[in-house]
Amino acid sequence: MLALLLLLGPSSGLGAVVSQQPRRAVSKSGASVTIECRAVDFQATTVFWYRQFPKRGLVLMATSNAGTDATYEQGYNKDKLPISQPNLTFSSLMVTNVDPADSSLYFCGARDTALGRDRRPRQESW
Repeated sequence: MLALLLLLGPSSGLGAVVSQQPRRAVSKSGASVTIECRAVDFQATTVFWYRQFPKRGLVLMATSNAGTDATYEQGYNKDKLPISQPNLTFSSLMVTNVDPADSSLYFCGARDTALGRDRRPRQESW
């Protein structure tokens, strides 16, 4: 059985841009899919990982800060969705043991609060 994970690309807001790869992924049940998020030209002090189901609003799954463990929202956990943020420009989310219920839109957003800046990204349509 195949599970489809739909992923979304670049996001920006107030000059802050994040790049997300891959843009789309199709996986067999039981496999894992890794989504990478890179801050472009800024340092992401906080990375937010979201999921969106068809015809529904965004759901925050987890928040991460460089060098610390991610904080997961209710219903999400590090066993199913391990997150790594080794530095201020990169974070990754792995969806483990993929099954059809994991089919969704996934994307990241990032915030830079250094020097009083608070860049809250918005998703660009493409």
